[in-house]
Amino acid sequence: MTRSEVSRGAARASTERPPRVFNEDDWRAFLVAELGGEIAVRFGRARHKVVRVVSQSGRRTVHLNAVFAEAPDEVRDAVARWIRAGRRARAATRTLDAWIETRLQQLEVERPARVELTTRGATFDLAEIAAEVRAECFAGEFGEQRPWPRITWGRASSGQPRRSLRLGSFEATTRIVRIHPVLDQAAVPRYFVRYVMFHELLHAVLDEPPRASGRRVHHGPQFRRREREFADTERAFAWEREHINALIRSARTGQPLSIKPTSRRRSRPLATAAAWLQRTLFD
Repeated sequence: MTRSEVSRGAARASTERPPRVFNEDDWRAFLVAELGGEIAVRFGRARHKVVRVVSQSGRRTVHLNAVFAEAPDEVRDAVARWIRAGRRARAATRTLDAWIETRLQQLEVERPARVELTTRGATFDLAEIAAEVRAECFAGEFGEQRPWPRITWGRASSGQPRRSLRLGSFEATTRIVRIHPVLDQAAVPRYFVRYVMFHELLHAVLDEPPRASGRRVHHGPQFRRREREFADTERAFAWEREHINALIRSARTGQPLSIKPTSRRRSRPLATAAAWLQRTLFD
């Protein structure tokens, strides 16, 4: 082996060397150096909110999925910039989104998430509603290339301050649709649950792989067109606008949904209502 071949081999080994493992203490020291203040870091297994910051009494606790122990330098820097500036740090957000998307897909292959699926609730059966919506709106769109998602009621989390409420979600990496259990009440019209289910199944059909920027397309033109065409969309938006505060209150307190008499409000244009609902309630 020549000297040049040895040099090339050493260089290749260097570039292929895995990143140094960053444990919780390493992350804490890094973030304190970057951001200052009192910071704690906790690793967990969350696959939806993989980076979360909780501030209390001047102390910030950063919750990270444990895969961040393997994050390369540019991702660690992106985390610090995102904590400092949020979505305003656009380049950092793109870096994080792209790395998280790739790493979670790998994680799902390596260690599939164990999810207990519950479709039958006290009032509604999600499997029944999903099958109904599938037959009406998605005939032939699910198959080998696009598997039918797993569907379940999500977990309630009462007692937390809320200004908005995620009524449904679709996780692209696990292909799981979750519906918030606050909707499993007799006071919630079935057509509204049908709309939320349709919205998430539409994500399961139309969500595109990340662009070069690292961002997924969630509510593109085709998504909005098909949503407008769904029979329950307009009255679902109207009901949601009237009762969202009661839903948030019910989710926060765990008390049954209390609905006041309907007041007459000037209706918003459908496109405006759709954009508002998607921005505040859905992924």
